Parts: sequence; structure tokens; C-alpha cells
Amino acid sequence: MENQCRIDNLRKEEKEVKNIRIWTPESDYDAEAIEVIANKIITLYGSDCSVEKSTKRAYVTAVKKQQLDKMVANYLKNDDLVIFLIDHDSLQSSSERKLQSNSLFNQITKVINSNEKAVLVEIYQELESWLLVDCLGIACYVTKNNNCREAADWKKFIRKYQKGDTSLIVEAESGGKGAKEYLEKLCDAINLKVNPTLSNKRKNLKAKRYVESQSPKVAKSILINRQTINRNLSLKTFAEYFKN
Repeated sequence: MENQCRIDNLRKEEKEVKNIRIWTPESDYDAEAIEVIANKIITLYGSDCSVEKSTKRAYVTAVKKQQLDKMVANYLKNDDLVIFLIDHDSLQSSSERKLQSNSLFNQITKVINSNEKAVLVEIYQELESWLLVDCLGIACYVTKNNNCREAADWKKFIRKYQKGDTSLIVEAESGGKGAKEYLEKLCDAINLKVNPTLSNKRKNLKAKRYVESQSPKVAKSILINRQTINRNLSLKTFAEYFKN
């Protein structure tokens, strides 16, 4: 009886785990990568959180049936928070989509305005800008060698590519090159450092370039700490939701 009372008291003292659902309607690859990053943030902060993710297909189905708000309400029966994540494009593109009633931004905004437990995080500018907060981690992924993180020559090499604010890796005009293209060029530079002869075989160099489907694996290689989080405003905003 005494032991049972102690167990009951311990249970009362246990912190309740916060369930957070991430929903990335533009890409399931983004969802997988962001789940990896979210779990790294949880580990960094030592937070009592769990993460679930929803798919692009689920979003399309909900919108088609005009039940996005209903699906969010259903999620929130078990989840404490639903975080929508979409790309924040160039200023011009952003302004244009806010004028379109059926844009992702407006569809999601309508839902979060009616539910305080649903929020929107716009990724400045693409998911790749989050991956680029740790270019050494990208080097580790491309070379399949974790020693890059400690090697002096790699640290020196990466220094010229590492941006202090990765949300600024974008051209102002609509359709301008952004973080994804920057990451592709970084992969080229890393591969050429490993094998300079690839400069004579552009087809082979291109074949080794980053593609979106690799984002979850790249996310596993990057370091998430307070310094890297501070290199992207939208990543920092996202991380705040995982603090106790």
C-alpha cells in the first residue's frame, strides 16, 4: 500500500509530455527533415516533447473536402499544438500569394486565426536554409566522413561558405536563386575539394549534387545547438515551441 502511494505521488510529479504535430503541406521530404531537426531541438533543450508529422497528401485531402479546420481540431484532441510550415519566398512572391484566396498561406491563416493551438512558421527561405546553418555537417554528409567537423583544413574551407544569417541566402526578385541553389553549389565545392578531377567531368559532378530527397539524411548530419539555431530567424522561431 505504501509503495503504491509512492508510485502515485511520483506520477503526479512527472512532467506531462507535450505532443507537437508538424505539418508541411509542400513536401513530405521537408516533413521528414524537420522531424529530425525537431528531435535534435528537443534533445538540446531537454524538453518533455514528442513529435508527430502529417503528410502532404493529408493536407490536399483536407482542403479538397473543405475540412482543414476539422482535421486540425481532430489532431488537437491528442496533440497540444499543430505547427504548419511553408516556405517564405521572395518578397514579391510572398505578396502575390497573400492576394490569392486559395494560396497555402491564406488557407492556413484562416485555420490558425480560429484556433489558438495552431500556428504557422514560414521558413526563410526554404528548408535548405535550415540545413545550411551547419555547413560542416553538410561536408560530413557529402564526404561520408564525420572527421570533417574536427579537421582544421575542412574548418578553414567551410568558413568562406558558412553564412551568419542563412535566411538572407535569396535573390530579391521572384524566381531568384535561393538556399537550394546555394546548397547545390556548396556540394559541388565539397566534391571538388575531395576529387578535383571532377571539374573535367561536369556530368559526374552534377550527379553528386544535392537533391531534395536527401534533406532528411542531411538533417541527421547537421549540428543543432544555440549557435546554429541563431543563424536562421525562422528556425529560431520554430525552436521556441519546443521549450518547456
